[in-house]
This record gives sequence, C-alpha cells and structure tokens, in this order.
Amino acid sequence: MTKNKFKIVVVDDDKTALEKTLAVLLKEGYDVYGTINPEDIVTIAKKYLPQILIIELMMPNVDGIDVCVQLRNIKELSNMSIVIFTNRSDDYSQIAAFNAGADDYILKTTKERVFTTRIKALLKFLNKSKIINNNVIVFKELIINNESFFVLKDGEKIILPRREFELLLIMAKDPRKIFTRKEISEKVWGNEISTDNRTIDVHIRHLRQKLGNQYIKTVKGYGYGLR
Repeated sequence: MTKNKFKIVVVDDDKTALEKTLAVLLKEGYDVYGTINPEDIVTIAKKYLPQILIIELMMPNVDGIDVCVQLRNIKELSNMSIVIFTNRSDDYSQIAAFNAGADDYILKTTKERVFTTRIKALLKFLNKSKIINNNVIVFKELIINNESFFVLKDGEKIILPRREFELLLIMAKDPRKIFTRKEISEKVWGNEISTDNRTIDVHIRHLRQKLGNQYIKTVKGYGYGLR
C-alpha cells in the first residue's frame, strides 16, 4: 500500500501498455493493481473497490462498452469512476463509452502529464454529484434547487431563466450521460425547436458564462453533458 489513499485498477490485455500505465500511476503515489485478464474485471472491481477503473476499449472476448454497462448496474460500484484508455479515436466509440457510463475517454497517445492531470480531476470531484432529495441536486460546487428554481455556486445564488435551468437540471439528474440534441430539444422545448436550431447552443453558452466552463462538456456532432 502506498501513501496515497486512492486505489486505481488498470485492465489492459497489452502487457507492455499495462506496465507503462501502472508505472505512471505508481509515480503519482496511487495504490494500483493491474491485470491482463479482462474476464476478471467485475470480480477484481468488487474485490478492490477502486476509486477509478481504467480499461482498454477493445480486448479479446471483452468489449469495454459492455463492461461499462455491466459495472454501472452493480450497486457497490456506483461511485467508482470508469476511464476508457485506448488508441481508438473515432467519435462513435467515445459517444458509446460515455453513454454506457464512462466518466472519461483518454487516448493512449495523450501525454503523461495530461493523463495524470485528468486522473487527478476525476479524483478531485469524486462523489460530488449526488441527488440529496427530489428537489436538491449537488454537482461539484453547484447546488441545484429544483423547488425554488435557483443555483448556488460557492454560496452565491444564481438565478437562471427557465430554459437554462431546465437544461442544467436534466443533465444534473444523469451526470454520466451525454444527451443528444434531439433529447435536449424534447425534454426542454417539447419539440418546439428543431435539433439543428442554434437555440440549444446559445443556452449552453449562456450557462457556461454564468457557471464557468468546467461544468458542461461538448461531444462534437452529438450533444452535451456534465463533466
């Protein structure tokens, strides 16, 4: 056990890639465990209960997308962050991963410093997104009050127009999901606007101006979700 309290499990059938990833994480002081046997992912996750599970997308007999879906249905692993770490850079794979429950999608070509920074960011905001009750949702530094229709950010009250509030609310209720433009249109505007209408983008831009750029992510050509 290293001095860092955070546990990270890495699953990659490429032994060389696995050893490299483990070495990087060990250098950061994390308590790490690695395996080249993808069939053992669920068993290992239940045994170690890591804060983060890093998995390759494409492995023999195992699909990383299917694994994400499976893990997200296991109650004791609900707070575990899942990172897809792969060489596949196509948009379809990234969208599928996020919709399956992945918290981040990192390419193996990413520089080491960027990789470790993104891991630290996941750990920093671990467990900071939760539904307190039917009327209050906490996401990072935001407290979203669905009863009184306002947002608190670092104790400061922010009043949002109805559409902006509803847009933020639907994303906060399911922070792991990337919402398509069609879904946003139906949930917020009730099909009053077309999916290619720029209204959605304008409202996203206004939310970023009021809340900061760190909360909402864009999946190009697909939609939006929370970071």
